[in-house]
Amino acid sequence: MNYLARGFRQKKNAYTAPSPQSDLGDCCHKQRVDLFIASFIALFLELTLIRWVPTYERVLAYFSNFILIAAFLGLGLGAILSGKGRRSITWQPLLVLSFALIGIIFNKIGMTGSIPEDVYYAEYTRPHLLSLSLTETLAALFITVAVIFVPLGKQIGASLKAVNPQLQGYIINILGSLVGVLVFTAVSFLGLRPWWWFGIVMLGLLWFVRMHKAWLCLNIAICVVTVFVTWFAGEMYFWTPYHALSVYPMELKSNGDFISKEKESIREANLPDFRHTLGFGVRLSGDFYQAPLDLSEKSVLRTNPGFATALNQYEVQFKILDFQYDNILIVGAGTGNDVAAALRHGVRHIDAVEIDPGILRIGQVAHPEQPYSDPRVHIIIDDARSFFNKCKSKYDMIIFGNIDAHRLFSSMSSLRLDSFLYTVESFQETRGLLKEDGIVVIHHALGNSFLNFRMFAMLTKAFGETPYLYVANKGTIKDPIFFSGPGVKKIRNPNQHIAIAPVDLATDDWPFFYLAGHKMPTEYRLALEAMALLTLVCVVLASRGKLQMVNCHFFFLGAAFLLIETISVNRFSMLFGSTWVVNAIVFSAILFVILLANLWMNRIPSLNIHLLYGLLTAAVVTNYLFPIHILLSMGWVMRLLSSMILMALPIFFAAFIFAHSYKQTPDTDLAFASNLLGAVFGGLLEYSSLVIGFRGLFLVALAIYLLSYITLILKPRRLVAINA
Repeated sequence: MNYLARGFRQKKNAYTAPSPQSDLGDCCHKQRVDLFIASFIALFLELTLIRWVPTYERVLAYFSNFILIAAFLGLGLGAILSGKGRRSITWQPLLVLSFALIGIIFNKIGMTGSIPEDVYYAEYTRPHLLSLSLTETLAALFITVAVIFVPLGKQIGASLKAVNPQLQGYIINILGSLVGVLVFTAVSFLGLRPWWWFGIVMLGLLWFVRMHKAWLCLNIAICVVTVFVTWFAGEMYFWTPYHALSVYPMELKSNGDFISKEKESIREANLPDFRHTLGFGVRLSGDFYQAPLDLSEKSVLRTNPGFATALNQYEVQFKILDFQYDNILIVGAGTGNDVAAALRHGVRHIDAVEIDPGILRIGQVAHPEQPYSDPRVHIIIDDARSFFNKCKSKYDMIIFGNIDAHRLFSSMSSLRLDSFLYTVESFQETRGLLKEDGIVVIHHALGNSFLNFRMFAMLTKAFGETPYLYVANKGTIKDPIFFSGPGVKKIRNPNQHIAIAPVDLATDDWPFFYLAGHKMPTEYRLALEAMALLTLVCVVLASRGKLQMVNCHFFFLGAAFLLIETISVNRFSMLFGSTWVVNAIVFSAILFVILLANLWMNRIPSLNIHLLYGLLTAAVVTNYLFPIHILLSMGWVMRLLSSMILMALPIFFAAFIFAHSYKQTPDTDLAFASNLLGAVFGGLLEYSSLVIGFRGLFLVALAIYLLSYITLILKPRRLVAINA
């Protein structure tokens, strides 16, 4: 009777209660979908900010890995807080919009100053009302990015706790992250602009408020505003896979001055108009980058006294060496000034290598001399180091243009895009590409004495003899042009004696060409200490003063894994090039290996954890001892297979260990949070490579894995420390 009455009341209210099993199944399905979407957005938003932020504060291009570390912190804090209070995912769009506005406004009124003296940056300046030190800028970036990711972390943590079986939740998290990498790769490949990036993020966030009409309407409005703001702020940029470039006209005045009109940036559709001018300027994130010029025989710039230096810069190697060149290689061809100079001097064949297809396109479309349309020029879009290892040709001359990429090649590392180009091993590879009397010419606006000394010492080491230095202004060695190789004997001045100070050579293991030596710059150290302190304070506040909320076992696993991941990315860059394509493939491959290990672990009851740690130790030690340069002599296919096996093994066994522990823990959200906070620690610890090199990071990672093993066996029955 009670049952009938209850049924009548349900019918009267036009509501039919689902069965408990049906309700549980629907809830679990919803949490799986929520977890996948939140994981996708988190990864996609990380990559978006890493690409977008340096456009509006150029110095941050050298610290884009701080964005990734801050994202880990925010996600970890959010996971710790996932069981407390209401979820704040509804506020996520507003946080993203606020961050975008802060970045754009700071670009208009502020600038980062006090650049370290013991590490070289290309100088830049812009009008500003507010000046921050490097440490202050990095701390502000770290805090704001972390705050943005807290709501996503809360959503992911809550969904992980709700999904059963629990390892399945982590698999969904990895799968969402993998899709995020692939989608962002597709967006980059298609050349879509930032408003697309932010639009995809905002569209995904609408999923979480779809059932709440008021929140949905508000967030749709925020989404529209965000897309408009990012479109308006970036519409005059040429967005390449690496840079945000702007192009502006230059005008020759009657007094002979060549005036730049930096406030008159032009759109891409108007680029062909510059073919009929004397030249134009290209700015990178608001600072001067390149100036394609008409220096042909008929150009008035050729006789303009103000352009004698520029003309000499591009033609000096052809004037010093009176020789007919059949085949030359230009590394860092850019918009085409070096190529145009070679064509003017009758070079019969030119291989022009440029990593950025965007800057190359500007030269193809708009350079006044149109050097790239000449049939003698063969264009290669690739990383120069990658090209060295694939090239079968021999050259009369190899020219390094003024290459300074102005940014890191990956969010996983403190390396710059061109770091592996300026190493002893790289110069040794160029030596193997020279003909019997070939020569290497290196232009670099070094502007720093220790960089000049380092270049001189590295070329001496690589070629077995001292290079010849050409100096435009006699009596000073500021911004010299370096000549090395067997062809130097044709030009060497036997009376040229140059005294250099002792310097550390940049190598593939320590490829920090722009750093004064094996040391941590003071500003870097202060920034890292500030990041560590902020992380500690945030964890204490999130756990309400109870640090046992952080699981040491998962914390150490996260720290060590990030170091192994960083080394893998760097080594793949050295072996296959520092292109965005290589980065995308490596990130996807790492996530796929983790996914594979977790899927395997999901199908078996258990594994011997001691055996897994033994295999992991063996894999890390093998990578440490293995002479990685042996792979460079292999063919491309064998090099790829060998490097994938070598570097995938520690990642695979580490993923198995994580999956084994995660499968047994009762608090998945806390395990996930601790792992991410460990990744923050590992990201900060990665900067120790500035002192010990990347190979030494294997030993650091191994020591941290040992700590994770100790914390596991000390509490075999309680993997997660619970609040007292």
